[in-house]
Amino acid sequence: MKRTYARILALLDAKQRRNVGLLVVMMLVMGLMDLAGVASILPFLAVLGNPGIIEDRAALAWIYDGLGFTSNYAFLQFLGIAVFVVVMSSIALRALTFYFVTRFARGVATSLGIRLLRQYLARPFEWFLSQHSADLGKSVLAEVNQVVTGSIGPAIRIIANAIVLSFLVGFLLVLEPVGALVMGVLLGVCFGLIYRRLRGHLLEIGQDRKIATRERYKITTEAMGGIKEVKTLGLEDIFVKRFHDPSWRLARHQASVSLLGEMPRYVLEALAFGGMLVFILYLLWSHDGSLDTVLPVLGAFAFAGLKLMPTIQILFRDLAQIRFGEAALEALHDDLAVPLPPTPKRRLNGERPIRLQRELRMDRVSYTYPGAARPALDGLSLVIPAGTSAGFVGPTGAGKTTAIDVILGLLLPASGQLSVDGIPITSENLHHWQAEIGYVPQTIFLSDDTVAANIAFGEAEIDHEAVRRAACLAHLDEFVQTLPQGYDTVVGEHGVRFSGGQRQRIGIARALYRNPDIVVFDEATSALDNVTERAVMEAIRTLHGQKTVIMIAHRLTTVAQCNTIFFLRDGRLDGTGDYDALAQENGAFRSLVAAAQ
Repeated sequence: MKRTYARILALLDAKQRRNVGLLVVMMLVMGLMDLAGVASILPFLAVLGNPGIIEDRAALAWIYDGLGFTSNYAFLQFLGIAVFVVVMSSIALRALTFYFVTRFARGVATSLGIRLLRQYLARPFEWFLSQHSADLGKSVLAEVNQVVTGSIGPAIRIIANAIVLSFLVGFLLVLEPVGALVMGVLLGVCFGLIYRRLRGHLLEIGQDRKIATRERYKITTEAMGGIKEVKTLGLEDIFVKRFHDPSWRLARHQASVSLLGEMPRYVLEALAFGGMLVFILYLLWSHDGSLDTVLPVLGAFAFAGLKLMPTIQILFRDLAQIRFGEAALEALHDDLAVPLPPTPKRRLNGERPIRLQRELRMDRVSYTYPGAARPALDGLSLVIPAGTSAGFVGPTGAGKTTAIDVILGLLLPASGQLSVDGIPITSENLHHWQAEIGYVPQTIFLSDDTVAANIAFGEAEIDHEAVRRAACLAHLDEFVQTLPQGYDTVVGEHGVRFSGGQRQRIGIARALYRNPDIVVFDEATSALDNVTERAVMEAIRTLHGQKTVIMIAHRLTTVAQCNTIFFLRDGRLDGTGDYDALAQENGAFRSLVAAAQ
């Protein structure tokens, strides 16, 4: 339990820790009010059983005389009303305390979700190459909530209920030491044995809950992301069957932890019923059968029991929840504990970007992916003059995509150097360089938003003039004008309402929205038919001379008009020149040309 609280405190920021301290103070007041509610029943029952006790007890006599009572019945009514007010006040304070606890927990859930997303997005690009997007989404959306509801919330409630339990048990020990001690030890031993028996099983099913949740997210993401293939190949039943097992495992585990958390209730009811009978007999024996003396003590124990029974039950249930959620808490703590460099900024806030005005140079650049047997780039050196177009070609595995990722700043060279106009690109000035890059991938991600919002992707405020300018350069404006709502037309999820060429031109407009110096096309036409490719290539040709254009292409016709073509093999530069020169001088490139015809 100590480790759990240490993990939880490590997840909270300074303000949240201060709020926990305020909640603990509120819980102490709540415990005192509960104690006052139980203690107030004693004088009421004492007077109810023997009105003559008013004269024997100095405190009661002082209140009776001080408030001017002349009737024992009226005084008894006053005591009853006082007990009612104290008890109702304690209940109201308890409700208010748990409201603030719940609000605090939901605020922590929001904060942790934001922090985890920021943590993931700050990771190096190569880290994402070994991750599954569904697993990351599951952690941000589901596991954070599990940690809050299964660890942080229960941990705070345990403190509150432990305070109430301590005050009430302490009061009963003062009131009737032997009886309270016997009942406390008996209940403690029973619950301790039950929890010790179940804790290993709770940890086991908690770990499998995490696995089952990950599997459900993964299967759902794959099914919806590949819906065309699923429908075409008739794979609906296969995905449903795959989803079936982790779903039922998750349901069983959630039902198990709920049942296990409720188990002590039945033990508690049996002990309370039998124990109360034995306790009454003990009180009668120890007080020589005097009901006047026994009644207040018995009433206080009964009233305290009404508060203790749900308190103990909730305490045990929260202990079970914490044990069940331990795997999720550990995983979230580990994810947020990873030290990361600051996230590169795209907004320079007055700082000068690194402009490409003379040349981009790669000097003996090498890079090896984690776990790979050989380098993806092996001493690659090349120069791209500003304002020209360059194409990267080569067989599969030649290193084209890796070279582009180095240029984009997604991968930092293991050795060698990328420089722009003689300025080395490092992790410290990377954002100054990336601010001048537009990127068009093979598959354009389109959100379920308007055309304008997709062009100004990620912007809170859209510059509609920049949107129109970029769309004109991408040869998209004429098509958008034919849409019923123009740039306010919603494209649908993944752009399902648009053709491949239209989606690609939206991607080109997005890359041009911020008016970059350099535009990179990463096999941007490989998934298009010949007619659509020609239309997109016309949009790309418009950029020649205005921007520095870099392209990766499997179709050699795509790069035929480039000023320079870099032919890569095994991570090395195997030839360079324009299309005709390479076809004449490089046999391997000539073979690619022949194979493409």
